[in-house]
Amino acid sequence: MPTKATTNSSSRRSLIVLGVMMIGIGLLYLLSLLTFQESDYAAVSRLGFGDLLDPSSRSATLVQNWVGTVGAWLAHLSVTLLFGVFSVTLPVVLIGSGWVMIRDLSWDRWLRKVVLMTFWMLTLSTFAGWFALEFDSISSVMSGQVGFMLASLLQGLLSWGALILLLTALATLSFMTFKVDFSFLLNLDVSAFTQWVKQRLSSMRKLADAQKEVPRAAVSRPSEPQADTPKSSASSPASASASSAPPASTPAPTTETPASTQPPTKSSEEASSSSGNIEIVVGQEEEDAGTKDLGRAQKAAASGSKNKFQFPSEDLLDPATEDDTPVNMDEIRRVGDLISDKLKQHNIALKTHAEDDGEDRELRATVGPTVTLYEIEPEDHVKISRIGGYANDLKMATAAKGIRIIAPIPGKSAVGIEIPNSNRQMVHIRSMINKKKFVDSDMDLPIAFGKTIDNEIFMIDLARMPHLLIAGATGSGKSVGINTIITCLLYKLHPDNLKFVLIDPKKIELSLYRHIQNQYLAYVEGAEEPIVTDTSKALGALKSVCKEMDSRYELLKMAMVRDIKAYNDKFAAGGLEDDLGHRHLPFIVVIIDELADLMMTAGRQIEEPISRIAQLARAVGIHLVIATQRPSVNVITGTIKANFPARIAYQVASKVDSRTILDVGGADELVGKGDMLFSNGAQMVRVQNAFVSTEEVERITAFIGQQSHYNQPLVLESDEAEEAAGQGDVGDVDSLFIEAAKTVMLHQQGSVSLLQRKLKIGYNRAGRLI
Repeated sequence: MPTKATTNSSSRRSLIVLGVMMIGIGLLYLLSLLTFQESDYAAVSRLGFGDLLDPSSRSATLVQNWVGTVGAWLAHLSVTLLFGVFSVTLPVVLIGSGWVMIRDLSWDRWLRKVVLMTFWMLTLSTFAGWFALEFDSISSVMSGQVGFMLASLLQGLLSWGALILLLTALATLSFMTFKVDFSFLLNLDVSAFTQWVKQRLSSMRKLADAQKEVPRAAVSRPSEPQADTPKSSASSPASASASSAPPASTPAPTTETPASTQPPTKSSEEASSSSGNIEIVVGQEEEDAGTKDLGRAQKAAASGSKNKFQFPSEDLLDPATEDDTPVNMDEIRRVGDLISDKLKQHNIALKTHAEDDGEDRELRATVGPTVTLYEIEPEDHVKISRIGGYANDLKMATAAKGIRIIAPIPGKSAVGIEIPNSNRQMVHIRSMINKKKFVDSDMDLPIAFGKTIDNEIFMIDLARMPHLLIAGATGSGKSVGINTIITCLLYKLHPDNLKFVLIDPKKIELSLYRHIQNQYLAYVEGAEEPIVTDTSKALGALKSVCKEMDSRYELLKMAMVRDIKAYNDKFAAGGLEDDLGHRHLPFIVVIIDELADLMMTAGRQIEEPISRIAQLARAVGIHLVIATQRPSVNVITGTIKANFPARIAYQVASKVDSRTILDVGGADELVGKGDMLFSNGAQMVRVQNAFVSTEEVERITAFIGQQSHYNQPLVLESDEAEEAAGQGDVGDVDSLFIEAAKTVMLHQQGSVSLLQRKLKIGYNRAGRLI
């Protein structure tokens, strides 16, 4: 008996210790969730699991979570990937279990409560996911990935029946948890409420009839049967009679559209003919640089090069024909009136602003090449989230192909509603590269994607991004976007300063660039073709880029500089010796046209070199451009996504795909054919991608390829070759040693560059052979 009592006492002490530990861990867990910050994951994602405990790391100092890097990682796992904000149930369960152990309470009752709390967590998370699917203003952090996936599944199976099912589940859980008796609903006297509703409907009907009769009496004229429109019925008699006057007797106001934004091809009368309810703004074309300025800028880019290279002329591109289709002012007014009327039907009041011409306007329409942005400013008492909930109503009222609501517009106290134009204007690549904004740009890797809604050229510097993730459905313009990137860089950078590594699992998308292999392409030594089309060889190509990255970091270390620009400046000034392996380092742009094919064949193996390059290669001038037509979580994994803050989304099939690439909805409402959204984390810009035809690409590459000043491309050292060379004994030699010796004897001299040219191998391997 004493032995049994001692055993029970020891077991009891163990339970108390375990309970105290569970309560402590649960409190830390709860504190990490309460101090969760979405920005913490960007810092934590750059650390390995073993580095999470290292407080000296730079990323660890950026974490704002009160429990440090471990808390930030745990909070991200729970909130983002599991059950959203309702993941607080998990530490509550942990703390409660510890308390049950300490107090030696009944486990049966506690387990029933745990099951009930679990159902509450799943139901509320799914309910929040349903709201996130229906309303873009609801953050996906509320539901987490689990709740969002469950809501997507239910909505796909039941549509609006999913809401009924979730409400039923909430009512059932409320009954089981709080013992709510719903029988009182059967005894309610609803007669008073029904009578009140009837009175309200009757008074609203009388008021509507009165509003219809007054404008008719005020504007009824024998010669104007068309004056009875929804717009005239909502206006006052004075404004109705003024708007019905002949156009010749009405002076054209000059404040309708500012002079700085009026296109030269549009008359001021047409640009200012908008009604008193809407202000129409048409962006002005930017100034051309001219062929001479373009040639001068290209010569400046090639200055200092020992090889004379002739840049392609803009004459190789199709002429940017002037679009003579005028802006349909009547359509813009009609759509603006429909938006205003539909919002007022839902009791969303809009502010009016007095203009210089004395008229009050509720809307401002900015006409772009693809869409028109309607800006509205709701009254102070109106919740902005309500406007986003009426997206489908506005889409049906305006008969638009797609509608995107920006609530609010960043930097403005207004809400934006983007609606596609009935007549789209094509944006040509020639109209991008011959503008002063592109020619005079001092960016390292300038890319002119297209035009914004304000008709401004949208440019980015790939060197500052520093990588780009592109997604879009088939036929949305993704391949044209890649051609735009390459074309802009070919027109701006000398071959000595730029090299491409092209990986094309589709085998046909990038095949046009074979002509420029000696000028602009870099490929792995021993490769049969400069463009990687075999998915089994793509992994080796990316590993070779990683080796080039490591080699460049060694050169920067020896030169005691921090980035490629400082290194090249120091090398050009003669501050670095060639004997130590120093050389001019060009920018390397790695383009992967279809990531999904690589992920299907290589999976995690392909993810590792992509993550290494994305994390480390910016300082040494290596940049990634990855495109896919399947923006799913299996292709765009969390590791890849965390290292690509700059993303482009063309039209996608669903809101889930849009959230995968952009973290928000909107890409599913694009209209295709180059219509895209660019996001760099801080801003979201809608752009009409410039069009580059296949014939234009063929002319450009043929012109560059016929120049014989370059007799070899840049060759990257094969990863397999170095591994094979490093696995032998001390007496083993490289397989090319005999051929290298013959080459040196034949030319009576030996150098690294000689072996590179004659044996077509990389710099590091040639250095070992010497």
